[in-house]
Amino acid sequence: MKGLKLLDILKIANIPEIESNKDFIVKHVINYSKKEINNYTLLFHLDEDRIRGRYWSQNHSVVIITERPELCTDLGDEIYVIKTDQLKEKYWRFVNYYRNLFKLPVIGVTGTCGKSTTKEMIRQILDPDLHVVSTWMSMNSMSVNLRYLTRIDDETDVAVFEMPVAYPGYLRVACQYFQPQIRILLNIDVHHLADCETPEEYMKAKAEITEGMDPEKGILILNADDQNIKKVIDITPYKKVIFFGKNNIANYRAKNIRYVSGGMNFLLENEGKNYSVFVPGYGEHNVYNALAAIVAVVNVGIDIDTAIMRLASFEHLEEHLEFKQGMSGCTVIDDTWNSAPLSMTSALQVLRNIGKGKKKIALLGYMPQLGDGPYANKIYEEMGETAYKAGVDLLIVVGEEARLIKEGALKAGMDPNKVSLCYTGNEVFEYIADQVNEESIILLKVTHRVMKQPSFEKLKRKLIPEIQQIDEEGLV
Repeated sequence: MKGLKLLDILKIANIPEIESNKDFIVKHVINYSKKEINNYTLLFHLDEDRIRGRYWSQNHSVVIITERPELCTDLGDEIYVIKTDQLKEKYWRFVNYYRNLFKLPVIGVTGTCGKSTTKEMIRQILDPDLHVVSTWMSMNSMSVNLRYLTRIDDETDVAVFEMPVAYPGYLRVACQYFQPQIRILLNIDVHHLADCETPEEYMKAKAEITEGMDPEKGILILNADDQNIKKVIDITPYKKVIFFGKNNIANYRAKNIRYVSGGMNFLLENEGKNYSVFVPGYGEHNVYNALAAIVAVVNVGIDIDTAIMRLASFEHLEEHLEFKQGMSGCTVIDDTWNSAPLSMTSALQVLRNIGKGKKKIALLGYMPQLGDGPYANKIYEEMGETAYKAGVDLLIVVGEEARLIKEGALKAGMDPNKVSLCYTGNEVFEYIADQVNEESIILLKVTHRVMKQPSFEKLKRKLIPEIQQIDEEGLV
């Protein structure tokens, strides 16, 4: 964080000042009292949790701004409480002020799937030349927005942030924090129905990517092939809209897409020129991610040739379609970070294309943000049909929540002897252990929160000897 004088912040936010001799340089600003408290910290007490002195007494140069001072008790002599009204409004004054201290490019990335990969592509392309602040891994919830914003300081050249949708208004808040001038919408598919009542409501929530965007100066980067984007985004107010995809209207168009050793190869057509592009990682979705990343970095000042060169050495995030050597010489595709209909479909397409001539085994589990109800049931059944059409030879459905994947596969015509419903990692291993060899390829598409359960952690160590070896050597 860029250090700011306490009294200056209070003035900017229209908060009553403490005594002038209590001024100091604020090095940390937080908005929840449960977070770690450092010295030289300003807390906007938005959560209204009780703050007790026994946890805070050793701190100094801390100011708590609150509407409920009675909740802050037994504090040390160097912890100051300021009572104010309209706390949220004053908090947002600070956020807006801090963001506008920096005249630098900020890129915001949203979409049902591909946010982390696209963000990481952008970061890795920019990193050799610029000081980049970005979302860490796939940690992108609303609770960390302020933390990411205050990582921007005078040394920062560019920032790139994932901006997800959990429910209507969620993305709008991220736009208020980061105020990105460059905004990317990768795709819109059914995903967070657990917190959105209908698919249409979710689609509209994704359209919040345009909230507060300057129609004259802002840059909107859209997937030309996504029909749902066309339904909810009105591009007419915006002067600069750039399309990517396979469609003829795309400004950055991918042609001749091919699976090659280690990834995807395609021709990029832009302004009458063709460029050969290689992207590590399999699947057409990686082509779309790469296109979006190239568009973004070009608009930050990186030329296309440099972007393509750096993409060729792109390093994927863990558990995002990672290919690993498995037990008995098999291949394991680890795609367990999260699971959604679009990402599951993409993973099955990769399995189909890479697994030609091999025994294709798929472990498919529930999709946490899909919720339940008739629409979710329909999607689960469709995933079973998708697995069958992908030529899966052995389908293991994990957990009761995902049972309808099995039903969908059977309705589509899959041999009942080739479909199983399992509840633990031990069951899965017993079912597949004698069917795995060097001619097998296994897709793990079971969400991270399930894979962290003890029996599934054990399953993963058995399937991927490399993990077992690391554990035994005490390296993790």
